[in-house]
Amino acid sequence: MEKLKPTVVDVNRVKPLSFGPEYDSRMILDHVITGRDGVIQMNHGTVKAGYALGGGVHDDDEIYYILSGNGKLQLGEEIIDVFADQVIFIPAGCFHALDNTEGSEDLKILTFWKDWRANEAYTERVKQWGTSFKTIDEE
Repeated sequence: MEKLKPTVVDVNRVKPLSFGPEYDSRMILDHVITGRDGVIQMNHGTVKAGYALGGGVHDDDEIYYILSGNGKLQLGEEIIDVFADQVIFIPAGCFHALDNTEGSEDLKILTFWKDWRANEAYTERVKQWGTSFKTIDEE
């Protein structure tokens, strides 16, 4: 395996991709940033206060780490409360949807998954920007 340099990403300098008024997404670790295919992908997402996301089902497992805020997460037929410092494992094939409609602050999460091809936000970044990662200093 090729030896790579360690990578440090300042999340506050990563350009977010806005998915309307409800959600901002920052790719903060992927194969483009590290230079190696097969690394765990990491995304910093913000569900804005007063909004919910439509949700979906993926072919791969996903992990959420709640950074800040409070909200609801639908997992299949169950709805759970989510809050800072929770880790949620979402198995492949499980419908999941975040809801921050009752929140007074943004719900910030990290999402982790194995393959960049399994993430719609990644695909949309490449479609709009031509790459998965940009800093706030780039056009």
